[in-house]
Amino acid sequence: MSTVGDVRSMLTPPQLPPGMALGGPAPEPVVGAGLGPGDIWRIVRQRKLMILITTVIIYALVVAATFAVWRFAPAFPSEAYVQLVPPVEGLAVISETFAPKEYIERQLATEAARMTEPQLLMEVLALPEVKDTSFYRWYGDNFEKCLKELRDLLVVSPVRDTNLVRVAIALKSPREATLIVNSVIDRHLARSRDTVADEGRRRLDTLKNTRADVVKELTEIRQRIAAKRAQRDMPALESDRQVQVEVITMLNNTLAELQTREVDMETQLQNVRGFDPRMLPVTAEERVIVEADPVLRYYRQQVEAIEIQIEAIRVAMIGENHRQMLMLRAQRDNYFQKEGARREELTQDLRSRKVESLQQELARVRTMKMQMREQLAERENAQRDLDQAIQELQGWTKDEERLARELEQVGMALREAETQLVARSREGRLTRASLARDAVMPSRPNLPAFLGGGALLAIIGGVGLAFLRELTDQAIRTPLDVTRHGHLSVLGTVPLLDDEEADVADIEHATRLAPQSVTADAFRQIRAHLIFSGPRETQRVLLLTSPRPDDGKTAVAINLAVAFAQGGERVLLIDGNFRRPAVRKAFQGIKTEGLSNVLIGRARLENVVTKTDVPNLDVLGSGPMPPNPAELLGSPAMRELLEAARGRYDRVLIDGPPCLLISDALIVATQAEGVVVVARAVRGTKGTLRRARDQLTRIGARVIGAVLNGVKTRPGGYLRQQYREFYDYTDEEVVVRELAESASAREALAMLEGDRKGEKGKDEKDK
Repeated sequence: MSTVGDVRSMLTPPQLPPGMALGGPAPEPVVGAGLGPGDIWRIVRQRKLMILITTVIIYALVVAATFAVWRFAPAFPSEAYVQLVPPVEGLAVISETFAPKEYIERQLATEAARMTEPQLLMEVLALPEVKDTSFYRWYGDNFEKCLKELRDLLVVSPVRDTNLVRVAIALKSPREATLIVNSVIDRHLARSRDTVADEGRRRLDTLKNTRADVVKELTEIRQRIAAKRAQRDMPALESDRQVQVEVITMLNNTLAELQTREVDMETQLQNVRGFDPRMLPVTAEERVIVEADPVLRYYRQQVEAIEIQIEAIRVAMIGENHRQMLMLRAQRDNYFQKEGARREELTQDLRSRKVESLQQELARVRTMKMQMREQLAERENAQRDLDQAIQELQGWTKDEERLARELEQVGMALREAETQLVARSREGRLTRASLARDAVMPSRPNLPAFLGGGALLAIIGGVGLAFLRELTDQAIRTPLDVTRHGHLSVLGTVPLLDDEEADVADIEHATRLAPQSVTADAFRQIRAHLIFSGPRETQRVLLLTSPRPDDGKTAVAINLAVAFAQGGERVLLIDGNFRRPAVRKAFQGIKTEGLSNVLIGRARLENVVTKTDVPNLDVLGSGPMPPNPAELLGSPAMRELLEAARGRYDRVLIDGPPCLLISDALIVATQAEGVVVVARAVRGTKGTLRRARDQLTRIGARVIGAVLNGVKTRPGGYLRQQYREFYDYTDEEVVVRELAESASAREALAMLEGDRKGEKGKDEKDK
């Protein structure tokens, strides 16, 4: 059965952002992309009430502040001028050759700075007439704060390209402002007349005294240097110091060698002390000395001679026990024992002499070390005396150079002071150019600046608040938010049911019970977008999920299934949410057995499917809650069930659980041919939508697009004007009249008239 809404839905192309295709890959985020002119205009239109209210409030505050300033804190300006009269020589004014422009400007700046000196202002505040002012009484006993405020408020500045200095102040009372300006000028003119010459003379006297002190000190230093050099000249001191340094270095090296020798000998004595002399080791040199002893050599020669005789007798075949053989052996043994005794005696004597030699050498080294230290101390004392003499002479020389420089600087300053004193006697003088007058109009508040600037500030504040609210809003409100932050194609938007003008009680029944409503037409547009997004074979099994609960995915799944069924397709709606099944509430007579029974092998698909009152639409409930939903949805039985449903139906829609909450949706998403993400406007956030899209993309699911559910109408929004235009456009008389006017549309008109009669008859039958 076809309706006017169906025809318009099928003929209306999908409304997507430029450069984005339905069913294609989600757009990648554009780094650094800002708001375009269209976005700015949309924000202004949508939040024009906020901008208007904020602007009015801010401007009202500005007007109130302006009135408060005018009433309680006005500022009346008062000003006067002081003129610098050029110096005169005789009866003629000195020409610009003697008083150039730069000189006049510098003198005017100097006079302006002098007028703001704290001492001058303190004298002004000490005047009785100034103490009687409300300005002075306002600060009470806080004289420092009053002085600081006066210095901040008083404006003294030279007037460009003139010989004038402007003195001005703005106070609440015009009379007091005039009094203070005139008092400042009077005190400054009086001080200028009295102090200019005195300051120059005092500075000149100070410099002369300083020069005399420097000359005296310089003379004393030079006398010391001359006396020191008369005793000993600097080159001789340097030569003696160099000799002392070399001798001290040599003595230090010798002392270091003696210390090393002393430590070595102490170590050797420590090694031999406490041991039996007989146990001390004998070196190779000592063994050579022992073996060279004549007596020892005689004994060794006798032993060797007897050994030769014994060997000769043995060759003569005389027996070992022969008397001569025994006698020779006895002589050999006697000499051998004497040789050993002599060797031991010599060794012991050598070891004893070694210890004594070490002790004597150690004593000699210590004596030499003591002598070296005495010599080193004498040399170091001599070097210190030389260093002290050299340092004194060098210090006096530096003082002489420093004092000579100071004397030169003081002389230059003295000459400069004398020149300035002569120049000041020829300087111009200050005179009063005008008197301060009481002001008639206040300078604060400046109404054009306050009110005009306040208006600009109010507009900027209102627009800025609107943009701040828009940029900090994390809620999903428009399809543009889905595209920009979720990076998903928008298949369609479903309006909030509260804004629907048609009588629709539940959104789950919108397409069935109110087919001519805007809500029903929104689902038909989503159906059209899905049909045009790709071939049917690539999206016959669709999973509808959402980032979080209560986003309305079940309502979208039910209405979309009804819309496909009304379009002539055989549709199977599967409730794939075991934990919170909701499809059974929208249809009467749903069997208790369902998806879980089929997956565990206790039922067949054709036996648990329920036919609904909508032609071409069957529903498969979730069935009893299984203990392992994720394992069942990921089992081969689920793939077999979807394959069987794909063979029986043109379109299979699965109402799944939230993908960010439960892993069941991710498991089904890998088996479905496409995924549609349902997001709730206002309640849903941009972050959750982006995470849902990323999670589905990571597992390899094909995300076709998103549906924005519960979009609220608002000024400048997407749906308010569309509602009115929709109901005006689909008015029966308008539709019939427009179709009848076209001769080529007569056949379509007859078809639409027949469809309406069929719908009316069906409605009467249902009632």
